Amino acid sequence: MSPATFPTIAAHPADNAAIQATLDTLRQTLGMEVAYLSEFVQDRAVFRAVSAPGLEAMISPSQSMDLREVYCKHILDGGLPNLITDTGDHAIAVDLPITQMIPIGSHLSVPIHRADGSVFGMFCFLSRHARPDLGPDALDMVWSGSAQVAMRIAAHESDAA
Repeated sequence: MSPATFPTIAAHPADNAAIQATLDTLRQTLGMEVAYLSEFVQDRAVFRAVSAPGLEAMISPSQSMDLREVYCKHILDGGLPNLITDTGDHAIAVDLPITQMIPIGSHLSVPIHRADGSVFGMFCFLSRHARPDLGPDALDMVWSGSAQVAMRIAAHESDAA
């Protein structure tokens, strides 16, 4: 996927490439099928960068979903945890249509914050299968990757200001 597919995230091509590389590397390391960076725009989660080999028809940059239909809002509101090893263990996750549509068996997601502390969007990883092997180390990797991405987004936003 070309860094040009999400030009609004970072001002410099090297930053776009680094964001994509972080998504790709973490997705592969965690053994997840899908990874994405979303931006919250009004009441929607807009996919800005995506790593989903073979599943591009399901999710691609610039697509969006209502925040009520994805895990993001429920994680931010505290209704779902950042790490879900089996979505079947969480009533909110089971009730979301996207859980059956994809399907989603496990999910890792953390917020990306702007320099001012507001939420830019989410850094998400999912698998179609339950993953009881995922634990605090996996979540720590995602937090670490999200911090790197947040720095690149903050640099872009300060350049644009």
